[in-house]
Amino acid sequence: MTKNTIVKFFAYAAIALLLSFSGISHARTPVNVPLRYEVATSISTIPSSAIVPWPVFHRIDALSFASRIGLETVWGDYWERSENPSSVGFTKVSQELTKASNGNYAVYNNLDLGSGVQALMLRIALPSGTNGVEVRSGSASGTLLGKCNINSTGSESIYRTVPCPLNSSLAKGTQNLVIRFTGTNSKMRFNWFAFWAQNTVQKIDEIQKVQPDAVNKGAPVLAISGKPVRTKDLLPAVSEILAKSYGMWSPGKTWECPKWMHDTYWTRGEDGKVYPTWHPPVDFNPETNIYCTYGHEHGDDPRSSEVFNIAGMPAFGYVNEQLAANNPSNPSVHRHEDHFGHKVLVANNWRMYNANNSSETKTCDVSLKVHMGTHSPDALTNTAHEMFASGKCDGLAPFNLKHFALFGRPGQFIESQAPLCTLPVLPGITPNPINQPSGGFHRAIPTTECYLRGTKEEQSSDVIRRNTEFWLTAFAGKSFYFNVTNPARFYDASSSTKIRRTVDACYNSSHPLANTLLCQEVLAAGSRVTWDDPRSPFRGTVHSNTHFSGLQFNDSPSSVVYTDAYGKNARTSPAPDLGVTLKQVVPVQKFHYRADGNASAFPTADYSAFGTNGVRAPN
Repeated sequence: MTKNTIVKFFAYAAIALLLSFSGISHARTPVNVPLRYEVATSISTIPSSAIVPWPVFHRIDALSFASRIGLETVWGDYWERSENPSSVGFTKVSQELTKASNGNYAVYNNLDLGSGVQALMLRIALPSGTNGVEVRSGSASGTLLGKCNINSTGSESIYRTVPCPLNSSLAKGTQNLVIRFTGTNSKMRFNWFAFWAQNTVQKIDEIQKVQPDAVNKGAPVLAISGKPVRTKDLLPAVSEILAKSYGMWSPGKTWECPKWMHDTYWTRGEDGKVYPTWHPPVDFNPETNIYCTYGHEHGDDPRSSEVFNIAGMPAFGYVNEQLAANNPSNPSVHRHEDHFGHKVLVANNWRMYNANNSSETKTCDVSLKVHMGTHSPDALTNTAHEMFASGKCDGLAPFNLKHFALFGRPGQFIESQAPLCTLPVLPGITPNPINQPSGGFHRAIPTTECYLRGTKEEQSSDVIRRNTEFWLTAFAGKSFYFNVTNPARFYDASSSTKIRRTVDACYNSSHPLANTLLCQEVLAAGSRVTWDDPRSPFRGTVHSNTHFSGLQFNDSPSSVVYTDAYGKNARTSPAPDLGVTLKQVVPVQKFHYRADGNASAFPTADYSAFGTNGVRAPN
């Protein structure tokens, strides 16, 4: 498939095939009710590759050249780890190009620049002076696409990511790029270059998420290509009862999927209502015959869980709906959580040991769904966040829990868990609902004061830890930890909304974040990057050091009990007058299994797939 041509697939499947999407509940519109939409498409299955209209990040190793003149390969500095600025995976010491001067150059073939590239990001170390760079098309004497001057970084072991502006009307399409170094300091080193480009060809199954190997294997990515395209027949029938959380999302960017496609991802809750559910971050739009993005992600595919038969597709907002239903005369107690924050985590085949006999181990499978928003003021004050936990350990009874998890005290949180921080914060925002109980442990959220506390050296050395959200609660009897290292907001008491956008700190040269690898890429992106731009790395997609410590259940008189929305007041039968209506599946016989250290950790993952799938804040 060429860059500007999408291979046409002609319809060959029956309507039943078009309606099937494994694991996702759907209902056809009754034949006596006219369809609300009519869509015609010549493509019946999702192609493995297609054009994506949103900006996609491309990083190219300097050593991936097709040819070079005068440049030499050297081992880079051991601490130069910029290939993975979000710490997803581990990059050992890299090899780089040196003698980047005196007209020496490297040629990089067949680069897809899409509809135009504003700037290259160059990863450079220059001990002294100023060296020039030219970017040309085709050959060392080809059309000049752009040029820039690189100032000294201080030494051969100090690297910077710097911009080299390009003429986007020339730097487009598929081209061979020549990067030519015109300065005189032969000690300049060149590690990689990168760019953002729209309308490039991508493979849909490769832009779901990125994760390395770990003690516990990450949830597999299930193929999307080859599946039937979404059709409006997959929407719920007009006779269905819709939950409050259904249909709340609408596209916010021109390249995002239409609302009707998003609304085809639904499931039926235990109350019989229609709820939104998990969907992939990218899809194929039959109205345009190119890929589209939903602009947000919901974590792991629930269908990849080995206990999917227990967990099913998560009904986003189910607990919130029950809280409101049990208090019809007092709507103020309703807990609303935005659609973006629902995240799924899948743990397959984890080894856990008996807390009372460490020599006895079990293999356990767990599927989690937690609401964890890192873009809005909500978490600054609300401790109650919807959580599901389903699973089974070998030889033991299954469990399936749905209620609010509690993350500390309502109306407050603590600063990030970093040196000189962790102080409690009272944002002065009224919790919603106001009668949330205290419980769990805490929500640790970045704050303006925490970033700037201590000496300049302390601010710089601890900035990544100070930029991390750390949510800790108790669920299924043990502790669950949720970490996000690239939140889109931090707390600022002086703001009318009580939040500032993290990416804006990159443009404040005195802020500790401004010198981080992520901010260096922001500043080298070309035009200014806003908080809801896919080019912003601060989008709440990188989970690092997320884990749970075990599973613990007490003896139960029944395998099915009912609780209130906070998982309390358990009874063997519903008691609606007490708000006890949520069904919980629990083991009858008690057990307690643990996992420690790396054995309790989910693999670090970036659900934006290194900036390739269009996910952006809010997410």
